[in-house]
Amino acid sequence: MTKPLAQVLLAPQSVAIIGQSNDATKTAGRPLKYLRQAGYAGRIYPINPRRDEVLGERAWPSLAALPEIPEHAYIVASTDATMEAIEECARIGVPVVTALANGFSETGAEGAARETRIRQLLKDSGTRLVGPSSLGVVDLRHKTFLTANAAFDEPDLPVGRIFAASHSGGMIGTFLSRGKARGIHFAGLVSVGNEVNLSIGEICQATLDDPGIDGYVLFLETMRKAEALRAFALQAAMRGKPVLAYKLGRSAAARELAVSHTGALAGEDDIAGMFLAESGIARVDTLEGLIEGFPLLTRVPVPARDARRPSVAVVTTTAGGATMVVDPLATRGIAVEPPTPQTLARIKEATGVDVTPARIIDLTLAGAQYMVMKGALDVLTTAPEFDLVVVVVGSSARFYPDLAVKPIIDSAHAAKPIAAFLVPEAPDALARLAAAGVPNFHTPEACADAIAAALQRHAPRQIAVRSGQSAGLGRMIDELEAYALLKRMGVPHAPSVALDAAIKQPPALPFA
Repeated sequence: MTKPLAQVLLAPQSVAIIGQSNDATKTAGRPLKYLRQAGYAGRIYPINPRRDEVLGERAWPSLAALPEIPEHAYIVASTDATMEAIEECARIGVPVVTALANGFSETGAEGAARETRIRQLLKDSGTRLVGPSSLGVVDLRHKTFLTANAAFDEPDLPVGRIFAASHSGGMIGTFLSRGKARGIHFAGLVSVGNEVNLSIGEICQATLDDPGIDGYVLFLETMRKAEALRAFALQAAMRGKPVLAYKLGRSAAARELAVSHTGALAGEDDIAGMFLAESGIARVDTLEGLIEGFPLLTRVPVPARDARRPSVAVVTTTAGGATMVVDPLATRGIAVEPPTPQTLARIKEATGVDVTPARIIDLTLAGAQYMVMKGALDVLTTAPEFDLVVVVVGSSARFYPDLAVKPIIDSAHAAKPIAAFLVPEAPDALARLAAAGVPNFHTPEACADAIAAALQRHAPRQIAVRSGQSAGLGRMIDELEAYALLKRMGVPHAPSVALDAAIKQPPALPFA
């Protein structure tokens, strides 16, 4: 019986590492080391036709020599050898293949031809491919460390409930390391590479019914296979599993780099932004917002489309630090409004502090006392004018971490969500907040970024996304190819010319 994609992708009972090196310091030597180091319990078949042994274990000469067909094969060989291995995997029926090698559409016509060949090989085989240019697939729960990313060379990695998917292979290691430092942990991570076969949408969709996954973070360089991404997002919304994304390509320079990296045409950013918004995917502008923002999404309900403009309360013991949050919130369209007279009166009654009417609720140094901050939070989290409360804590967070964050932790499950920004470097206080499940942020920009992403998202709109090509067929074309196609069709277009970077004087432009 055919096993579900998620099982053979993330929890295979047997894996083959094609091209496994005997040198654990090399990229091709890492997967076997990581699997053993993590404690993977399945059967591992290192394949190296030039050696009988790798890293002290038996090496097999080929897939054909194995006693079984592996459920997942990770190819870490050269580009040409990868093509041969994909062909063999498709021929014998390996359910999932992940390919590390580059040298495909990002390199031009020859690489694009290789991708076309891969599609032909997989078309009727039943084999699914992650990549090429994939740094691997990792499931921390099942210890499936099929990756060459150096960040996974670390013992006792914590297991979480977030699934991360990225076009960039290096980002899965970034998620892991930065998340660990912030108390944010992952169930699984995948580097999708060029998405010649399996896309981010298809991979994430396959995991939607996994009870160990609460939601998703995505690092996007392009919008390939938008239908699959949208289908996943709609089903994630139906299951109450939030999706948070960071999308490259706001600038022309970044869009150009996306082409050279994975052969992806990033497209205009405003269109991508609209697509993400209408699919119910929350979008952040900063890497820190992506790493730190997911816990906030789980606490903030999805606003209704006809809801009023969201309003945030900012309460603090340091007005200067709080202003650093107000500024980026305002530039992102989030209102920071003064409390109503009724709310101010309740704060005075609860805390004894006569707060000056302003956009910032400044408790002054009195707010460093537990009963003062806790009393203010009790009022603000029940005040009808606010949708979310931001607590900005000053120096006490570093020198008296328990005293500074205890009232925030004790208010973590209040009626309104709370986010915390600590102005000083205060790792102990941040760790306490993270352990208690309180969304917390290292920078005011990341704090504002995540709050805006959470409050400005909305339920996906039920519209169809249509593509001009069949799924899995064709390839992305660059601008010059697109202009040539428009010319053949008789469609007017802007003049264009390709310049050879090697020459000092460019040729005269055709419209000069």
